[in-house]
Amino acid sequence: MRTHPDPRNPAGPHPAVAALGAAFPEILLALTLFDAARSRVRGQAPDRGDAIQWVIVTAIGAAIAVTVGTIIYGKLKSKATNIDVTTPGPNS
Repeated sequence: MRTHPDPRNPAGPHPAVAALGAAFPEILLALTLFDAARSRVRGQAPDRGDAIQWVIVTAIGAAIAVTVGTIIYGKLKSKATNIDVTTPGPNS
């Protein structure tokens, strides 16, 4: 997802990405960072075919995915531990 206007997609981000971004703002940051890294690699000559750069971009993407997953897991776990699951007694 791009944060600046994209002439190829004037409608903006995909609705699912926008919904996830509203729930978890970290996803928008991760997608922006990944898009920046990907555009840097694609900006070079297309006939180069340098696989090392794609390995680096893939590693960055994996690191971002693990980080975002950890953040989401932590948020969901903290919300789940705050749920009151006790059953009221007969005299309550």
